[in-house]
Amino acid sequence: MKTADWSPFVCAHRGASETCPENTLIAFEKAAEVGASWIETDIQLLADNTLAVFHDLVLGRTAAGTSRVVDLTWEELATLDVGSWKSPEFTGQRPMRMVDLLSWQTASSGRPHINWEVKLGRHVTKSECNRFAEAIARVLEDADRRRHLLSTFDRTFLETARSVVTDIPMALNVEDLPDDAIDFCLALGLEGIHLDWTTLTEAQVRSIKREGLAVRCYTVNDLEAGWRLLDWGVELLMTDRPGPMLDYLRAHPEHPQAPL
Repeated sequence: MKTADWSPFVCAHRGASETCPENTLIAFEKAAEVGASWIETDIQLLADNTLAVFHDLVLGRTAAGTSRVVDLTWEELATLDVGSWKSPEFTGQRPMRMVDLLSWQTASSGRPHINWEVKLGRHVTKSECNRFAEAIARVLEDADRRRHLLSTFDRTFLETARSVVTDIPMALNVEDLPDDAIDFCLALGLEGIHLDWTTLTEAQVRSIKREGLAVRCYTVNDLEAGWRLLDWGVELLMTDRPGPMLDYLRAHPEHPQAPL
């Protein structure tokens, strides 16, 4: 690792989403360009069993329409414009499939690792979770497991997927840290916990790490807060601002976790 190379600590949330339309190829390419070692993205299982890179459960914010994303086929989703909502200069950016993003990653060994956040609606069934997990397992069958991570807020999915996607690290997403979160992760063999940085305390970081679990935070756009969280022992900052975050960290080599 080069002096003051903070890249392994920074994850581009939905790509470089401060300046680019989220979860698009241009956002992921920008994240790689500025030096983020990780990107975070969202996946949903469509009606035709295609895994699509898309955050919102319902169309209307980043793409025109009112449909639930899971009710669409890839043919229906693929033609939507997911760039112009951000700026006219991004008109024509299209959704991606999980396989498209995986192909982009594997085209170069220097491209970021991927944290795939599994997006599910309320009242999801074990059968639906199993279908989702099996689709992920097929896509990642030949992937380098060291470059991938699955995370979700949905405990039913984690309980179901653990026996289907057996060799990909998994993490539980939470907002406030529940009293049973650490025990849940340990019992299921999860690798870490992803938390809302605004509710996290230094004592919680210590308690999670003491049990051998990784601590990662979302969505850290406050640069000074990122510096402080790393000081607490947080291992990854998910941010919409990967370029500015890396620039800020590189300007503070006195930080206790400063890479050598």
